[in-house]
Order: sequence, then structure tokens, then C-alpha cells
Amino acid sequence: MSEDRDSTAYLVGFLSSFTLLIERELLAIRQSVVTTVEAVMQGIEDISSTVEQNKIDAEQILEFTYLHPDKETKVLIDDVQQLTDEVIENAFKQIHDSESEPVSTSKPEAAVQEGLTRLNVKLDESMGRLSKLDDSLSSSVFSIVGALSSEDLIAQRLEHTILSLKSLQTGLSFILIDYEERCRSEEIERVVKSILTYTYRQYTAEEEKERFRAIFGKIAV
Repeated sequence: MSEDRDSTAYLVGFLSSFTLLIERELLAIRQSVVTTVEAVMQGIEDISSTVEQNKIDAEQILEFTYLHPDKETKVLIDDVQQLTDEVIENAFKQIHDSESEPVSTSKPEAAVQEGLTRLNVKLDESMGRLSKLDDSLSSSVFSIVGALSSEDLIAQRLEHTILSLKSLQTGLSFILIDYEERCRSEEIERVVKSILTYTYRQYTAEEEKERFRAIFGKIAV
């Protein structure tokens, strides 16, 4: 009778510890799911924010560069427009008059080149903000893909937990089928060891193994 009580107490203690292990596993899985969802939502929010900011930048560029440019930009744009008009006009003259001079402008070549360079610099400064759009979006997309890659790990850990519970079910069924005969210390210890060994072998992540060892200690597998 005393041995039966000791065996029962041992089995109850094991079930309590095993339940604690499963609870910790499920909490870890839940945290992984929450972290994944938060990362995906943050990535989506970043994409939305990036697109909105670049829309604002584009509107500002259109406003300050073309619709209401500052004084220097207006002068440069007017110079380029004048240059374009002169080139087109002279080109047409050359087409209709074979003796006309080569296409030229009223301004020296050096001045024309300097004006074009300065305008290009100003446009580059404005467009620089927009050129970052692809990089920003790519970074956000990669962060979402990276977060979703943990989905396989979550599924794997869920499978480990399910297999552990099935192992527990099999072991308990074996004992309860003939409890009076099998409720002996050596028999229960053998079943418990079998359950623990099977459970530990399922784990592939060190984090899982550490949680197991924190409760049951190190076992020979």
C-alpha cells in the first residue's frame, strides 16, 4: 500500500511538472506569434508612412521647383527655356537655309554649361528625398518577410508540444489500462523516462531544451 501511495505521488508530481513545461512552451509560442504580428504590422505601417512622406515630398518638389520656384531656380529654369527655344529656332533655320551658321545660342558655351549644372544640382537636391523611396520600401518589405519566416518555427514548436502531449497520453493509457498491476515505482519511472526522453528528442531549439532542463534537469538521451 505504501508503495502504491509513493508511486501515485511520484506520478502526480511528474504530471504537475509536465504541465508546467507545456504551459511554458505555449507561452513562448504565444509570445512568438505576438512578436511576429507586431513586426508585420510595424512593417505595413512603415510602408504606409514612407509612401505618404514621399507623396508630400513630391508635392513640395512640384510646388517649389515648378509652380512657385525660388528666385534662383526661376532664373535657371528661364535660362534653360531660353536656351531650348534658341536651339530649336536655329535648328529650323539650318534646315531651311543650307548656308546658315551652325546651331548656337546667345550665351557662351561655358555659361550655358554652368547654368545647366547648377539647375541639375538643385533638382538633384530635391529629388534626393524621392530616390530613397525604393530603399525604404525594400527595407520594410524585407522586415515583413523576415518576420513571417518565423511562422515555420512557430508551427514546428506547436508540433513539438502536440507530440509531447500525445506521448503523455500514450504513457498514461498504458498505466491506467492495468493500474493495479502497473502502478509500481519501477514501472511508472520507466514510463515517465520514456515520455521525457521522447519529449526532449523533439526539441531542436536550444531555448526549448533549456526550458526542459530547468524543470526536469539533464537526462540521458
